[in-house]
Amino acid sequence: MVSDLFVNFSVVISLIFIYMKLRWKSYEKSSVPGLSALIDGICGGTLGYLLMYFSINITSDTIIDFRFVPVMLLVLFVSKRSALIAALIIVLGRFQIVMGLSAVYASYLMLTLLVGYHILDRLLKKEERMLRKGFYFILYSNIATTYFLIIAVDKVNLLPVILLFWLTATLTGMSAVYLVNYIRNSEYLFNKYQVESSTDFLTGLSNVRQFADYWTKVSQKAEKTQEACAIIMLDIDRFKLTNDTYGHAAGDYVLVELGRLLEESIQDKGMAFRKGGEEFTIVLPKTGKGEAVELAESIRERVAKHKFVTNQLVRIPVTISIGVAAYPETINQISTMVERADTLLYKSKNEGRNRVSV
Repeated sequence: MVSDLFVNFSVVISLIFIYMKLRWKSYEKSSVPGLSALIDGICGGTLGYLLMYFSINITSDTIIDFRFVPVMLLVLFVSKRSALIAALIIVLGRFQIVMGLSAVYASYLMLTLLVGYHILDRLLKKEERMLRKGFYFILYSNIATTYFLIIAVDKVNLLPVILLFWLTATLTGMSAVYLVNYIRNSEYLFNKYQVESSTDFLTGLSNVRQFADYWTKVSQKAEKTQEACAIIMLDIDRFKLTNDTYGHAAGDYVLVELGRLLEESIQDKGMAFRKGGEEFTIVLPKTGKGEAVELAESIRERVAKHKFVTNQLVRIPVTISIGVAAYPETINQISTMVERADTLLYKSKNEGRNRVSV
C-alpha cells in the first residue's frame, strides 16, 4: 500500500514538472476562444486518469488515489473551466477502469470537490500565500474523500488506510502546489529578466544588445542574397537644453513619446532601437534608398509637428536630425553602414539640424 501511494506521489510530481516546463514554453494566447482552457483540462484529466491506474484497491471495485490533485491545481492556478473538463475526464475514466457502485460514489466525490473548491476559492480570494490556500484545499479534499470512502466500503477496517491516505495525500498535494507555484514564479521572473535585458526600460523599444543581434542577422542575409536594406539613425536636437530647461522628467517624457511615434511610423517595415541617450536607430530589411528616405522624412515632419505636452501642460519644441544609409545604393560595404549612418546624422546636425542626410 505504501509503495502504491509512493508511485502516485512520483507520478504526480514528475508529470506536473514535465507539463509545466513544456506548457509554459509553448503557451500562447490562442485566437480560438477557450482552446487553452481545453488543453489544460484535457492534460489535467489525463493525469487524473493515469493516477487511477496506480491506485490502491480497497475492495474489488473501490480504489483510492490522488486524482483530486490535478483538479485542485487547475482551480488554484488555471481556471475553473479547465478543472471542470479534467473532472469530467476523470469521472468517465473511473467508470472505464472499474464499474460498480463505488464508481458512482467517485462521481459524487468529484462533484463535491468541484463545488467545494469553487466555494473555497471565493472565500480565500484575498489569500496571497498559495501554500496556505492549497492546504485548505487539501484538507477539504481529505475530508470529502474520507466521507465517501466510508459510505462506499462496508465491513472493512479503514482506519489504517485513512491515516495513511491523509498523510500521503497532504504531502503530495502540498508538494504539487509548491512545485507549480515555484515553477510559475521562476518562469515568470526568467521571462521578465529576458525581456528587460533586451528592452530599453524607459521607451520599451529594443536596446543596443538587441540592435547588435538584429542587425547582424539582417546584414548577413542582405550580403548573402544581395537584397537591399537600410539604416536610419536619428538624434533629438538640443536634448541637453530640453533637460536643463524643462527638467529630466520632461526629457524622459520626450524620449517615451518619440519611441511611440517611431513604432507607429515603422509598423511592420522594420525595428526601432534606442541606442542610448537621445539617439535612436531604425533597421529596415528589404528596403531601398527611396523608401528609407521617404520614411525618414515622414518621421522628421511628424516629430516637428507633434505636440509634446507634459502633465503640467507645458509644450516642448522637439526636432530630430537624421542620417540614412542604404545598401547597395548609397554604400557598397554593408559592414560600414552603421558608421556611415552615424556620420550622416552628425552631418545633419552640423548643417542646421531638423533635416535628413543621405
